Amino acid sequence: MLNFEDTNWFKRSLKFFILSLAITIISFVLTLIVNPSIDTFKNIARKVPDSVTQAQGLEKVWEYIVHNAAMVPFQMLLLAFIPIPFLYCLNYITTSALLGVICSIAIQIDLHKGISMIISTIPHHFLELFAMCIVVSSLFKLNQSIIRKITNFFRQDKKQNYSFKTACMNLMKSYLLIALPLYILAAFTETFVSNFIYEFLQ
Repeated sequence: MLNFEDTNWFKRSLKFFILSLAITIISFVLTLIVNPSIDTFKNIARKVPDSVTQAQGLEKVWEYIVHNAAMVPFQMLLLAFIPIPFLYCLNYITTSALLGVICSIAIQIDLHKGISMIISTIPHHFLELFAMCIVVSSLFKLNQSIIRKITNFFRQDKKQNYSFKTACMNLMKSYLLIALPLYILAAFTETFVSNFIYEFLQ
């Protein structure tokens, strides 16, 4: 059932994950240098949907799943159908960068609480980012197959097409069997584990 015809999808997922960590670290350092105001932190917090911030318990888990595991991957999928390489990575890049910005601002506001917040959010952020990287890795082949079909239309010497059907099947398998369970685990971790770790560190 986990037999993927694209044998490099997992290696590609790891590369995207390493890149996301690099983006997070770079944005963290740059934010420390720029030293933005506290209002920046508040403005970022306001962008979180009210349905998520006001929810509690299992309702909050469900809101995280709907937003992170359904809406965001669907947006990425729509962008992958546009024949522009890596356009579907916008959500992935902004999520990685915002994580670094938020952590950096939190440390500048209060060093102890900021460090506690970073430690408490590491588990669910790692799960969520890796799930996103798995989706991005599969979308890479889907987008590539679309671009190859279009460019071949204008070429005299045709290059080998990537199977759109195979790319779709690999995307469905990787999302349903790996990414979605990771997103769900991340939602439970963010709701129930992160607060426990944060309170423990205070």
